Amino acid sequence: MSAIKVIRALLAAHAPVLGLVPVARIVAGTVPQGMPLPAIGLTEISRVELPTVSRGQRAVQVTARVQVTVHASAYPEQKAVLQAARLGPGAHTGAVAGVAVRSVMRDVVGPDMTDDEAGVYQQSRDFKVVFVEAN
Repeated sequence: MSAIKVIRALLAAHAPVLGLVPVARIVAGTVPQGMPLPAIGLTEISRVELPTVSRGQRAVQVTARVQVTVHASAYPEQKAVLQAARLGPGAHTGAVAGVAVRSVMRDVVGPDMTDDEAGVYQQSRDFKVVFVEAN
């Protein structure tokens, strides 16, 4: 959950995202049906925990991949929100939402997806989040 918490906090503090998507529409998990669009759903795709050699430490370093899925009612809106969700240049480090973050870096961008019947356009962008978590 910490990786989701980190990405949500970064998105909620990023002015380009907030100019397009209210904080209440940046949700952990699947975007609820009926939520006004645009909205962003956050899911953890994978995680690798690296314990210490002794396995006796109180913390482990975790590398998690978080998928940020943009849902919009028009294709240009989808692309604008996805672009804003890049979180700017460089890696993010330090304390984020109470989590000791080693780095947050952009990863792959997924394909365009459209549900013509529902009128929903979506696309995802992944981030690799490296952080320290209690063991």
